Amino acid sequence: MMKTLAALITIVSLAFTTYAQEDSTRGRYLGLDVINSVPTYVLPNWYYIRKTIVIEPYYRFDIKKPDASIVIGAGFAKGSTHQYDEFNPSQSFRGAYFRASYEFKYRPRFISVGYGPIISFAGYNGKFRFEGPTFGDYQGSFQERNNVAVGWEGYIAYDLKLSRDLSLRFLLRNVMGRRTKASVYVQYYPGFGYTPPVLNNRFLYSGGLSFQLYYKLR
Repeated sequence: MMKTLAALITIVSLAFTTYAQEDSTRGRYLGLDVINSVPTYVLPNWYYIRKTIVIEPYYRFDIKKPDASIVIGAGFAKGSTHQYDEFNPSQSFRGAYFRASYEFKYRPRFISVGYGPIISFAGYNGKFRFEGPTFGDYQGSFQERNNVAVGWEGYIAYDLKLSRDLSLRFLLRNVMGRRTKASVYVQYYPGFGYTPPVLNNRFLYSGGLSFQLYYKLR
């Protein structure tokens, strides 16, 4: 997973090098999601994922078009979901993902809007149980490896200035996508987030709030 993530970051960074080098006076920012892992440890019995490590850095840079930026993000997630129902009581997951977006800013309101693709590589294992009031319960396990999901993300963000170089970003996102394999329903997909149950297990849809801390490089 980590090798895949490193390769993705290298390829995309090289692809956007031209934009970054055209004008060194344009803003460049390094960011990190600061909320993803916190509730999983503070509220392990209430949050939908528990004791989960989520590392999600970002690199954002302005381009020639006024009030527009390119945002490159990558991530790694490893943990487990909270019990969802009696049929599917537990799932452990591990995955690496990449997202990129084009972003434009509404200056009078300090609001930014962005959209772009996302790709995620994940693996799963867990247990399931069929209730059997007559003959007893049947329990089993499952495992999925090399599961790939491709999707599209849209978001609205507000940047709160903390200092000259530091800002806190509040981001409301929605993302949808499709998996290559779908033998079981996935409660949480790395890079997408919590996925409500739907008729088609291949379809992923998620929404949520994110908090990101950004440092201005120049």
